[in-house]
Amino acid sequence: MKPITPFGLPVGLSIAFWTFIGLVRFVSENVRGNEIVKRKNLFSPADVAVIIPAHNESLVIRNCIKAVKKSLPAKQIYVVSDGSTDNTHIQALKEGCNVSTLNPVRGKAKALKHLFSKYHLFKEYKLIFIVDADTMMDEQCLEYALPMFNDKDIKVVFASSQIKWPKHFKPKKSYYFMAYRDRLNRLLSYCFVYGQTWKYTNVNYVIPGFATIYRSDTLKKLEIDTPGLLIEDFNLAFQFHKKKLGKIGYEPRMIGWDQYPETFTDYWKQVRRWNIGFFQTVKKNGVWPSFFWLALGIFSFEILLHSIFLLILPLILLSLVSSYFSLGPLNGPINFYQSLPFYESYTLSDLFISIFLIDYILTVVVGLWIKKPQFIFYGVFFIFMHYATSLILLSSIYPGFFGKSEGIWNSPKRQIN
Repeated sequence: MKPITPFGLPVGLSIAFWTFIGLVRFVSENVRGNEIVKRKNLFSPADVAVIIPAHNESLVIRNCIKAVKKSLPAKQIYVVSDGSTDNTHIQALKEGCNVSTLNPVRGKAKALKHLFSKYHLFKEYKLIFIVDADTMMDEQCLEYALPMFNDKDIKVVFASSQIKWPKHFKPKKSYYFMAYRDRLNRLLSYCFVYGQTWKYTNVNYVIPGFATIYRSDTLKKLEIDTPGLLIEDFNLAFQFHKKKLGKIGYEPRMIGWDQYPETFTDYWKQVRRWNIGFFQTVKKNGVWPSFFWLALGIFSFEILLHSIFLLILPLILLSLVSSYFSLGPLNGPINFYQSLPFYESYTLSDLFISIFLIDYILTVVVGLWIKKPQFIFYGVFFIFMHYATSLILLSSIYPGFFGKSEGIWNSPKRQIN
């Protein structure tokens, strides 16, 4: 479950609270200054090992490595080709870094464990930087990340996911999906993550796996390859908070240029994988008294209720329209819905404002803020993706709690960066 509420109505208790906390953090750190990051860095680039798990990533793996090499030498980069059936291994070797191969495929978590063990990375390096093969790290990433570790309580720092937006005038379907995901990530960063990773809150629900730096002594304490989980991102965050290992840092200027789904099928698979992984993690780790679970519980309750609401939204609209027309055989289910106690509180204008207009205005503001005016057009149709995302979420509950997974992934269709 992605930690944001992008489904229709964009304002809820969680998003309003964490946006406010984010503003307080911004004022505190930018007006008063952050003394910790001004100190001499505790760690240098020589203390960092970059590890890149890859499965059939021949199209993008070299560009991923080249981007990292702008910050670190090839000898500090470790790649594992996990059960690839293409020439990922050969492409990685061309960049002069350390490359391993695994067959058959083991899954991302087990592939990472292989690198830790084979190269004795916990012993050789103080920081472990995990980067996805389709991610291109900005060349200033370490410049912004390393000062955060001057705070002894910060044990993990992760990057901001962004996309190299293709310049275009004529709309394309693939850009629609990319725009939707980009808008969600921006709202996630501005309205949730920034406030949740403040040193006084520290309740972020997920440690993103695409570009994250761990202290080696902290990563050793986490079970990265927990059996039965589809993804490790949520599980690592839950373990981190449950074991009270420290604080999670987030630096918005530390950017990982990512690839977003360009088809509805890829979007569905990716989001369903996240959702199932979340519910599996909840089942595995349980609930414990904490501010972390208070924040997560309120958010989860809001997002589940709103997802249900969006799924019955067509019936609500049909019911309201039926007051003007006789719809024959549909009158039965419509009359049933109209008998519900909350029905009279809705009007068509209320739904238009709360479900579409507010959300669309927010999309336009985000688009103009990040200099992507195409959002003005694409945002008109985001309501359909809100509906689909709600359907994905609710359909993931059963397999999340009762299904089993091996952690093996299939990469979506890649584009050369």
